[in-house]
Amino acid sequence: MRMGIIGGGIGGLTTGALVSRIGHDVTVYESSREWGGCAGKFERGDYRFPAGATLGMGFEPGGLHERVLSYLGETIDVRPLSEVMHIHLDGKTVHYHQDRDQFLAELESTFPDLAPRIHAFFEEVWSDFETIRPLFESLPALPFRTIRDATLAIRAFRPAQLLAFRKLYRPLGTTLKRHRLNGTTFERVIDGILLDSLQTGAREASHLLAAVALSIYHEGAFYVDGGLYTLAHALERSIQKDGGQTLLGRQIVKLERLADGWLLTDRRGRLDLVDVVVSAIPLEATAQLLSGDTSRQFSKQYGRHLKRSQWGTFSLYITLPEAVCTGRPLFQQVYSDVLPSGHAFISMSAADDSLRTERPERTVTVSTHIDLTEWQAWKDKVTYEKLETEWTERLVTAVRRAFPDWNGESSVMLPGGPGAWVKYTKRPHGAVGGYAQTPGQALFHAASYRTNLPNFYVCGDTVFPGAGTIGAMTSGLHVARALGSKL
Repeated sequence: MRMGIIGGGIGGLTTGALVSRIGHDVTVYESSREWGGCAGKFERGDYRFPAGATLGMGFEPGGLHERVLSYLGETIDVRPLSEVMHIHLDGKTVHYHQDRDQFLAELESTFPDLAPRIHAFFEEVWSDFETIRPLFESLPALPFRTIRDATLAIRAFRPAQLLAFRKLYRPLGTTLKRHRLNGTTFERVIDGILLDSLQTGAREASHLLAAVALSIYHEGAFYVDGGLYTLAHALERSIQKDGGQTLLGRQIVKLERLADGWLLTDRRGRLDLVDVVVSAIPLEATAQLLSGDTSRQFSKQYGRHLKRSQWGTFSLYITLPEAVCTGRPLFQQVYSDVLPSGHAFISMSAADDSLRTERPERTVTVSTHIDLTEWQAWKDKVTYEKLETEWTERLVTAVRRAFPDWNGESSVMLPGGPGAWVKYTKRPHGAVGGYAQTPGQALFHAASYRTNLPNFYVCGDTVFPGAGTIGAMTSGLHVARALGSKL
């Protein structure tokens, strides 16, 4: 079958690579000049920066990224981290150890008055993760749309999971309250961890998904040489090796249902006819490509998802001299009351990562969640530049906290607000990361990869299971399975 995949992020490239491997005729259309979407890269002079996602997960034996790459015969260079990150909060620094027991001991030492309660909290959360691990490993698709979807889940079902499933609609806030940890500084630590992975804080997050998010770093955390864009490049290479086409700078602007397939029109008026469409761009962007009856059917199915709010992100891309970086961790979180999300995430290149720079400097990406309503007038140049200046100052303060010897000088300092995400990745309004994974919006309430339109699928961070490269790859895998992949 001829398949047109719209979007060259991790979700679309995963689908493309897996279905190319089983013989389908695949073409991937990416509107930008880079592969990877929110996990892409950009270059300035002698420096290369990850545009968004930086910290690697799922590369351990049996991890999703490792499974897909191994199946495709591809590899990328990753380095396991014994310390995932440092968390700076209220004058304290928490070392987020990859080893569970070390991490728990660190938290108990940092918050001695809460130690027994923290221990009991993680005992419950990690136990729930171990209970649902078979489901996590088999990766069933939710909500169920076919017998095959349900069969995958049933095969991974264990009677012990019934106790965990009683918490299906429980927010993690209830669990924190049961352990008398709500309103504590410890809760703020959990907020920061979950916001980056579930797009919501501890009180509103789904308990079961939080159990996964609070366990996944302990399965394996990795520094990816160059950045996570190398994962996208490996998937794209595989598509080409298997005879597929991968086209950069091809923005699809219209989709029409015909009697013999789907007609794709790009912004220059070029036409392609395919049997199957996979839209690997946000649901809102997908809706904008449709018209008439197809638009009405799509909106009827995904209308409640399209109304959901999303975070944006503001990023700062800078370089720091080697002297101020030596001995500092590659990943850090800095908590601050001047940031709406409460924290900024900082990732730094390794000293010997020549894919990022060969100079005696490090490239650093700093990002924080932002409320997009503050940026509604972003098309007004004066307003936008004022917001950029204000947010740059806030993130510079976070960098000073993480690198106390830094004097404020940088050979590169580039701000990246929601306008950049609109321009370079075509994210509507600059929204990134998908929807908040709350009990009312996650799992059985998530968006399905199967649309009600014939031979039309969706994947990416606005589709189950949601945010991050693992979430995007999972949704891409679900589409590939529907199209014949046995992985």
